[in-house]
Amino acid sequence: MPEMYTAGAEVFFEPKKVAVVGASPRPDNLGRAILENLLTGFKGKVYVVNPGYTEVLGLKSYPSVQAVPDEVDLVVVATPARLAPRVVEDAGAKGAKGVVVFSGGFAETGTDEGRRLQEEVVEVAKRYGVRLLGPNCIGVYNYSNGLDTFFLPRSKMKRPPPGPIAVVSQSGALLATLMDWAAARNLGISKAINFGNKADVDEVDSLEYMAKAPDVKAIVVYLEGVTRGRALIDAIRLNVNEGKPVIVVKGGRFQATARATLSHTASIAGSYDVFKEAMREAGALVFEDLEAAFDAAKVLVSQPLPRGPRVGIITNSGGHGVIAADTVTAEGLEVPETPAAIASSLRQVFPDRVSLRNPIDLTGDARPEQYKLVAQTLVKGGIVDSLLLIALVQPPTMDVDETLRTIELVRDDSEGVPLVVVTIGAEAGAKLARALEELGVPTFELPDRAARALASLLHFRRAKDIIKSRGPAPTVSKEAFVRAKEIIQRALSQGRSKLLEDEALELLRAYGVKVADFCVARSEEEASACAERVGPRLAMKVISPDISHKSDVGGVLVGVTPETAVSSFRAIINNVKSRAPGARIEGVLVQRLESGHEVMVGGLNDMAFGPVVTFGAGGLLAELLRDVAMRLSPLSQEEALEMIKATKVYRLLRGFRGEIPANIDAIADIIVKVSLLLNDHNEIKELDINPILANQETATAVDARVIVKRGGGQAVVR
Repeated sequence: MPEMYTAGAEVFFEPKKVAVVGASPRPDNLGRAILENLLTGFKGKVYVVNPGYTEVLGLKSYPSVQAVPDEVDLVVVATPARLAPRVVEDAGAKGAKGVVVFSGGFAETGTDEGRRLQEEVVEVAKRYGVRLLGPNCIGVYNYSNGLDTFFLPRSKMKRPPPGPIAVVSQSGALLATLMDWAAARNLGISKAINFGNKADVDEVDSLEYMAKAPDVKAIVVYLEGVTRGRALIDAIRLNVNEGKPVIVVKGGRFQATARATLSHTASIAGSYDVFKEAMREAGALVFEDLEAAFDAAKVLVSQPLPRGPRVGIITNSGGHGVIAADTVTAEGLEVPETPAAIASSLRQVFPDRVSLRNPIDLTGDARPEQYKLVAQTLVKGGIVDSLLLIALVQPPTMDVDETLRTIELVRDDSEGVPLVVVTIGAEAGAKLARALEELGVPTFELPDRAARALASLLHFRRAKDIIKSRGPAPTVSKEAFVRAKEIIQRALSQGRSKLLEDEALELLRAYGVKVADFCVARSEEEASACAERVGPRLAMKVISPDISHKSDVGGVLVGVTPETAVSSFRAIINNVKSRAPGARIEGVLVQRLESGHEVMVGGLNDMAFGPVVTFGAGGLLAELLRDVAMRLSPLSQEEALEMIKATKVYRLLRGFRGEIPANIDAIADIIVKVSLLLNDHNEIKELDINPILANQETATAVDARVIVKRGGGQAVVR
């Protein structure tokens, strides 16, 4: 019996023979619409399967897939959901490589019956080694071979012209309307896929295919949920390494979750924050609206990547130029002032009313040839890396045809320099925009849209640098691994989801994290002995599995000395018994007081992307400032240092305004070891070390909380 998941998404994009199950002569039949679309342009063979008819649209109709007197590569299922398992069985027995299930009524309904039906379809597909697309999807579009399994008639949903953009969408309706929208704007799309419930084929399979597709230069991806997070990162990197930008829009960014927040880290690192960081590390470009995503795609497939961040803005509208400059700067690019020598040269040609600073404002009586002169001067002088031309053709001095010829010359004379144009208007502006787009010059109606799209080129260049080979992460000894596992398993075996304070510190110590020296006292005598050993300046904290905020119940005392240790122990016990009478008391932690800058290192095991480590300001500032950097684990020392440098607290750690600097290498060492701990032990759901006190000599973990869960996600091997 063939194994499941050996073939990729190519079975859906490149079939030679397709069978449509459920097509009928009825005008409102979805299978008929699919059949019509295939008959319109598909270059392979098409068969109809419907036992209720002998002929559909002039084609012989067969009672089953197995009855088709030819091989069948792809089976398109347009039947009610209840029939899908039987049809997939029929397709598998025939030897089909892929099945597209359009029907709704599966797991997306949230019902037990829907989930059961989907599980049955998946089980049958696995048994026969058939790849499954859907259910609850519209399928695949491939211009190169005419494959179009969408059940939307071409009279109602136009197909876009061919082009180097591909679209991967979790939503079928969104994909359909985007295709129609792109067609109205003459935006070329070569391939598209919708996977719906993604019971088998998903965005990972789709992106792996796009990386190999010669007619795809950029991919726009719409996602709502991610399950194979690390595989998604790998698939995106495949494309980026091929020079293909992956542009991602995530739906459900603010969706509330039901899980309780048990640590600072979890409250900071929402799922969208993790998603954005994962996409950054993958080299993807993330946008929060679809129009901006397609604007970026249009520029990325038509323009070269810039050498650097400097943008030259030439305009005949001051307001448009200011907006463009603001947006460019906000995107992290530069609008360099025109050097004095260049400005002096241009001043010989232009009157004083023309601003030559950059944006260069030619004012309302500008002429097309002036754009050429300024653009050539900026490019040949090596002053700019990109050009943004704002050419409004409403003034009588701006002839449309002459403006078109001039911009074409600017493009030809500026090889290797990306160019975008802004023009707007119901007639003249629209005419110029259409003509420029036909020449391959990306054109926009508004300056902020043009600036953001232009910025995507530099963002992609930087993204390619991010995914260059990462340094190897350190490893820990077998003894350290075993010791940490023992601590975690002890808590789980006792039915606890949270490690006790001393257990959390021991867990960190096992992985080589420096922790403030401590001792556990369970009696007044032990408190005295601990204080003598750990002193001279101490903090004492109650240890209880039932108390989250120890200070709220009088369970923390600071400034304790060996002389006051016994009375402090007694006070803590009495406070807790009085204010939290039902709480179990396992003892009191006697800990040496440390000094230094407060920082926080934390982590969580994200459901989609696995272990994630965070760093930021510590103490109460952790949640107040939200000054947090995040990375997927494991990390190397170099990556940990870069993570620290990405925060505002980094300036303080270096000795801001006379502050004593901290040992940043020691902080980075803790980050690395925490990343390894999270990576090696998938039972750790959340971890929070707050504060870590960092001084000139070292960095010391003082307080730690660890939430564990049996059967966590898989550890990541890098």
